[in-house]
Formats: sequence, structure tokens, C-alpha cells
Amino acid sequence: MSFSLEGIAIVVFVVYWMSIEYLRSKGILEKHGISNYGPVLIVRSKKGLGLLEKLSKPKKFWRVLSTIGIPFVFAGMAFMFALIILMDVMMIKSPPPPSPVTSPRNVLLIPWINTLFPPLYLLLGLVVTLIVHEFSHAILCRVEGIRVKALGLLMLLVPIGGFAEPDEEELEKKASRIQKVRIFSAGVISNFSVALISFVLFLFLLNFLQPVVFVAYSNNKSIQAGEIVYSINGINVSTPADVAKALELNKIIVLKTDKGVYRLSGVCGVKVVGLYKNYPAEKSGIKTGMIIYMINNTPTPNLYAFEKYMSKTKPGEVLKIHVYYKGVRKIIYVKLTKSPYSNSGFLGVEVYGYISGLEFGYSSVLLEELKNMPNNLKTVRGWLFFVAMPLMGFKGFTGNLTKYFKPKILGNNLFIVLTSLYWICWVNFYVGLFNCLPAIPLDGGRVLYEFIVWLASKFGFSGEKIAGYIVKYLAYLIFVSLALSVIIPNISYIKTF
Repeated sequence: MSFSLEGIAIVVFVVYWMSIEYLRSKGILEKHGISNYGPVLIVRSKKGLGLLEKLSKPKKFWRVLSTIGIPFVFAGMAFMFALIILMDVMMIKSPPPPSPVTSPRNVLLIPWINTLFPPLYLLLGLVVTLIVHEFSHAILCRVEGIRVKALGLLMLLVPIGGFAEPDEEELEKKASRIQKVRIFSAGVISNFSVALISFVLFLFLLNFLQPVVFVAYSNNKSIQAGEIVYSINGINVSTPADVAKALELNKIIVLKTDKGVYRLSGVCGVKVVGLYKNYPAEKSGIKTGMIIYMINNTPTPNLYAFEKYMSKTKPGEVLKIHVYYKGVRKIIYVKLTKSPYSNSGFLGVEVYGYISGLEFGYSSVLLEELKNMPNNLKTVRGWLFFVAMPLMGFKGFTGNLTKYFKPKILGNNLFIVLTSLYWICWVNFYVGLFNCLPAIPLDGGRVLYEFIVWLASKFGFSGEKIAGYIVKYLAYLIFVSLALSVIIPNISYIKTF
């Protein structure tokens, strides 16, 4: 009789939860200062309050940091609320089909429940995020003179974070409105700060990764896809530019990989796999399957060389295209039109690199995309991509991906450090953004409540009631929207039961 890993995990979790309920019913948890909320154990302790006092000593620093960060909380609030509205519109107009991304278990950032993200790195990111978030609230409480009753640990089979328990009565009665806003904003600001620090370190350490060239596709029986290419014609290669320099057309190619040395012959260029209808290439007689190996007198042995040449052309320019097709070489003259993507000339072909029956892949492409992330964050699209980045496929330097990079320092530990920083950054940023949502009990909801009351007071009337209604109905809207984002894509799946 065999059991799935998922089945075993469910049994362990049920036994764990039943044990907690048994200990609670016998008063054993309460005797040791422990309470529970469902399967989550809440372990309180006064140990560490002394450390909290020391951390809160630079009061001016914490006040300045939290005050500077308040606009970022409101920016995050606007961004996330707009994202919720956009999601609602998309769900109504074109509901997505069921997928792992819309699976209820994957909506939650719970290690081993969520199947999309690596559990250990997700756990690390959550622990750092929750500790930073809660302790920041506690530090600001002490900075503003509010008592912290206890520090604690949250357990769900394993530690999943920490928390601080302020004196809510003192917070309500003693703290001014701006003090409350600083305290409520502290967790989000600290999450954003940790995300930024992790992001900068991640980008810095990327410089210590050496990319490689690898065989992405092969119709050569001797060479397998996935082989790492060390050198071509005696020249070490790690980027598309290296490959373009190393290739010599119309000569035997000596290819050295991690599996052996191969001597190849054939044409090196870019293979036409698609044509834009009514564009110059199609009109001039270029066909799919043709290999473009030279333009004018400039060899184009790979995609890098081809794109580099085409980027310097102009609309109206006539090119002499050298092609190889079914064993025959010929020349085709093409008059370029304007590119729909830039000011350069446009041929109207879809191509990929073709090197004697091989297609190469370049890990330098991923590396450059990662290094270019700060530039992408200048646009809303860039921020949306960053928020969804792990869902887009990049989960850090794990698994087979590590074979396509050579660490210059720390050996394989560099992959662990980079992936840890990536998840600490992303989880802090994501949880910080989520907490910006203008919904009680999230920090954004409490900040918005205080802001509305303050704004109302400027016009001479009490705003508690108005603020209460606004944040309450915003909370309804947001949490219903989040629920529908899971329910709607899975309606067809639910109907089958």
C-alpha cells in the first residue's frame, strides 16, 4: 500500500491540530502561556522586551524613517486598489480558465500547501517578513511611548513568524493621530525597506555569475539538447557576442561541450521560421526554412549578429540577403520598410539561430533581464511584472537552472544566497503591498481610517463614522474581489462535482 506525499502531509497536519485541541482542552497550553487560533500556536513571552527597548533608542531615526515612508504606504494603497479593480474587470470580461495560479491552495503563501513556490525559500521569506513587520510595529510603539505587553512566536508545525502585542488601550487613548499612523505604517515601511536592501544585494551578487552557452535544440544525433558549450573554434564562449565572433562561415566548426568535442560542417545563420504578411521579406521571395547567413558583406552567423546588423539599417534601404535553402545558396534583394518597433529598417521575418543544425541558448539573456529590472521599474508594467515575477516562471537559481551559470565566488552556495535574497525581497514586497490595501484589519485600512478622520477634522466635523463606513465597505469590496478571483476561474471545475 503506497501513500502520496500530499496524503502523508494531510495526516500529519490533522494529528498535529488534534493534539493542539487536546492540550488546549486540558488547560496545558494556557498553563505555559500558549494560546491557539485554529492550528496556529501563539507563544507569548516577556523575554526580548529588553532588546526591544534598546532597538527603539534612536527615536528620532525611527520617527523620521516612518514619516518618510508614509507616502509610500499611500502609493502602495493606490497601486493595490487599482490592481483589485483591474482584476475585477478582467474577471467579468474574460474569466481565466482553472490553472495552478488560480488554485485556492496556491493563493495562500503557505509553504508545502502552495505548490507554485519552493517551500523552504518561501518559509524563509515569510519568517523574515513577519518578524520584520511585527517588530517594526513594536519598535514604533516604544518610540511613541506605548507599552508592548509581550513578544511571541507563531507556530504552524514549524515557526512561521513573530509578533509583538502592544497595549491596545494605551494605543487608543495616549497616541495622537500622527503617532498612530506612524505605528500602523511601520510594518509596511520596514517590509519595503528589507525588500529594497535584499534587491540591491541580489543585483550586486548577480555580477558574480558567469553565464554559459548551451544547446537548446539539436537535430544532430551526436549532440544532445542541454549540453554546455565551452568553446567554438578554440574561442571560449559565454554570450551571443562571443559566439558571433567565434563562428567562421563555410568552414568546419569545432565545438567543445561538457560531453565532448564535435566537428561540424554546414551553414551558420538565422533560420526563417515565420513571415510577416505583405512585408518586404515575403514580397521579395524569402521563404520559411531559408537560412540567412550574410547581409551585404557582413556575416550573420547567429541571432545576435543578425539583430545587431538590422538595428543599424534604415527604411528604404536595399539589402543583399544571402540565403541557403535546400542545399543551394542564392542572393535575394530586399527593400526595407520602417520597423513597427523602432526607427530602423524592417525585413518582416521571424528567425532563430541556426548553427549546423543546432540552436543555442544563452543564460546571459536571463542575467541581463534580471540586471535590467531597476530600469523596468520606471513603468507601471514593470511593477506589475515584478509583483507577478515568481508566477511568470523565475523562482530563483534552483534545480536545473544552476547548471547554466558558473559562480565566481562561494561555489554553489552563491545560488543559495541569491535565491534566499530573491525570496526575502519578493515576499517582503508582496506582503508589504498586500498590507497597504485599504481594508481593516490590514495596516492600510487603519492608516486610511486615521487619515479620513484627520481630514474631516480640518473641515470642522467628526469623521469617525464616515471613516468607519468607508474602510468597512472597502474591506467588503476587496475581500469579495479576492474570493471571486479564486471562485470564478474554478466555476467550471466546481460544476463537475
